[in-house]
Amino acid sequence: MVVTVTLLGEVAAQAGGRPVPLPAHPQGSTLLAWLALHPGEHDRGPLATLLWPELPRANARAALRSAVWAVRRALGPHETEVLDGRTTVGLRCATDLQAFESFVAAGATADALALCRGPLLSGFDEHDWVLKARAEHAARVAALRDPATR
Repeated sequence: MVVTVTLLGEVAAQAGGRPVPLPAHPQGSTLLAWLALHPGEHDRGPLATLLWPELPRANARAALRSAVWAVRRALGPHETEVLDGRTTVGLRCATDLQAFESFVAAGATADALALCRGPLLSGFDEHDWVLKARAEHAARVAALRDPATR
């Protein structure tokens, strides 16, 4: 994988070892964050509704199309990492959250905690799915910091 996305703390991306500016379009940044948090391919309809629940279905799907375009444009030559099918969308990437989980699984708690440079998806506070994922991650970090709760 040539695209790496930082999710623990301020969201950032790198492609080919170089920083990639987040999509200028807010919907693109939201999509990039969600896809990095949820590896694999996802059905476009439910994803559009999840990310933009306040919009009518057709408008949410249009927002998703615009967001996919913004992510592809931001990734430039690495746009091929966006899995953009007719009915699905996804992103091939590595994340610091995946590294965190690998360290935890290997029993390397100190290494896992060192990756936690701030709240999960810092700056994306307006989304319910972010708040839920952040709370789950914060509980996991708290348990790692307090061995009595493990």
